Amino acid sequence: MTRITQNAFRLLFLLALTNGIGYVGGSFMNQDTMNWYNTLVMSSLTPPDMVFPIVWFALFLMMSVAAFLVWNKVSPRWFVAQLAMNLLWTFLFFGLREVLAACFVIVAMLYFLYRCMRDFYTKSHIAAFLMAPTFLWSLFALYLNIFIVINN
Repeated sequence: MTRITQNAFRLLFLLALTNGIGYVGGSFMNQDTMNWYNTLVMSSLTPPDMVFPIVWFALFLMMSVAAFLVWNKVSPRWFVAQLAMNLLWTFLFFGLREVLAACFVIVAMLYFLYRCMRDFYTKSHIAAFLMAPTFLWSLFALYLNIFIVINN
């Protein structure tokens, strides 16, 4: 297998992994769940529903490229941990409607994202910067989640 082919498979694997997390998370969002979600008191800063899949697709793309850039250079533990927290948050928030528990998961996800960015930065500044939008979006998600906890 040529180096180009190996790299293509690695990138495709990472794209499938991150978008697979998004797909599985999306499975918790059925009509009943969305009806419940739409009854919540939300911050005036809450984006329209259609924004979330677009943003997450872009974030998953950047995360995939970031992980690709440091493939075999850093341990994937923090990268995988933040993906796991992402999925757990969706399950708790939408699947179980445990909005307070979901807040704690976002805090853990932010910690894992920070550790991931720090590790990536040692081998590729670009990889670390590609993770930064996910960190910032997750901070915003924490704000939105806390607002829901307080106001519902």
